Amino acid sequence: MDGAGLSDREQRALSAIEAELRGDRALDRMLRSGHRRGRAVWAGVWGAATVALFVAASATVSEPLLWGCAAAWTLTVATALPPAVEWVHRRRRVGGRPQA
Repeated sequence: MDGAGLSDREQRALSAIEAELRGDRALDRMLRSGHRRGRAVWAGVWGAATVALFVAASATVSEPLLWGCAAAWTLTVATALPPAVEWVHRRRRVGGRPQA
C-alpha cells in the first residue's frame, strides 16, 4: 500500500464483512474451542503415559523408566499449562474477582 488507507467504499465493505463474521456463531464457536480441545486431549494422553511410566518405574525401580516418566511429566505440564491459564483468565473475566 502507498499509505493512503482505505477509501470510504472499501471501509464500508470491510465493516460489512466484519459484521457478518461477528454474527457467525458457528465460526465463533470453532475459533474458541477447536485448538484448546486438541490440547486437552494431548494433555490427557501425556498424563496417562506419565502415570503408566511412574507405576512401572516404581514397581521395577528402573532408571530408564524413571527418566521416561520425568520426560512425560514435562510434556504433560507443557501441554496442559496453556489451556489451564486460558481457563483461569476466562473464569476471572466472566465471573469477576473471586471472593476471598
